[in-house]
Amino acid sequence: MTRPGRPVPGTAEGSSVTVPPFLLDWAARPGPAKVLAAARVRVESGRLGSRAKLELDLTPAERAEVGQMLAPSWAASGDPVSALELRRALDDHGVTLEDLLTTVGGPLRDLRSERAEARAARVSNRQSALALLASLSPTVMDPAVLERCLVGADDKVNRAEQITRVIRRLDAHASISPTEQPVRLGVLAAELFGDAHALDRSAGLGRAVVRFACGRAATPERPYADPVGDAAAWREAWASVGVVCDGVSALVLVLNLPLIGDGPAARLCAVTGEPVWLTLRTLRHPFALADGTPEVFVCENPAVVEAAADAFGAASGPLVCTFGLPNLAATTLLTALAPSTRLRVRADGDAVGWSIVSRLLELPGAESWRMPAGLSAYEEEVLDDLLLDLGASPPTA
Repeated sequence: MTRPGRPVPGTAEGSSVTVPPFLLDWAARPGPAKVLAAARVRVESGRLGSRAKLELDLTPAERAEVGQMLAPSWAASGDPVSALELRRALDDHGVTLEDLLTTVGGPLRDLRSERAEARAARVSNRQSALALLASLSPTVMDPAVLERCLVGADDKVNRAEQITRVIRRLDAHASISPTEQPVRLGVLAAELFGDAHALDRSAGLGRAVVRFACGRAATPERPYADPVGDAAAWREAWASVGVVCDGVSALVLVLNLPLIGDGPAARLCAVTGEPVWLTLRTLRHPFALADGTPEVFVCENPAVVEAAADAFGAASGPLVCTFGLPNLAATTLLTALAPSTRLRVRADGDAVGWSIVSRLLELPGAESWRMPAGLSAYEEEVLDDLLLDLGASPPTA
């Protein structure tokens, strides 16, 4: 069977030497076949020097077969096969080891050269991909971010070309129709790649594009942060380039939140005394917080909202529940509220809860709500204290 690949230097792709039939008969026997297979591996890898030894597990019968070509005493010696002795034995019959290997198994490959060429091709492919991505950004992007965009791609140029298709499509949309409805992620993926899930968070291409978008938008004031590991960051990153993942699965729970405006969020919040779910879709339309709302409470768990509704109904202080880690709906709402009121934020006292609080305290005017340093209690454990604050909150105008 002919094996493709670069021939070993110094050998012809097809041997012009005629190997005697008795050598071919010898080479076809089980013992010699094992020896020649091991020799081929070492020759193609460039590791069969004159001092090389072929350590093989041969039966007595196989050793006897190999010994017909070597010294008479070799079969009983237990010694490995000496590459030098094997070459000398074949040379005595006017055949080199490479001639025999080529005749029996096809052209020998130069695996070291093949590996070197493959390495060089990978380096060239990577450099070309990085150059293509760098050309997409009007400013110099962090090389580490560009590298992250190519993680997991076997053909990095192809990955860079796919990213380019997405970014140029979005740039064209933004320049031609900056006030139009945002592009939907699934529609964009289907349009460009024939697969509505090609840009999902579970897809390598989706992660690559969103990383590039974040990297291109990064500034010294807001440095790059990988958006792939957090659902809210993922949605925010797509939103920054005019793409919506979907408008209804990101939810935020509110109670007695006095929003005003013509959008659906304000109309839904007109219902008082009962918890209301707002979707990201409802928050895309203009809304504002009613004047005379000095504070809005923020918690992590829906149990707090339900308890406040049960205890106070429409008299409860305004309350927003992130329902775990803040998603894009929660961050959109709270970011809009922060400039016009005091946000009093809290969460469970575990590691996740403290990470939520730390993130929310970055909003202007936000302060912690019954979250002293070192607190480890869950919100349900301090529910009575939280209700005292919600029941005592001054009414809104």
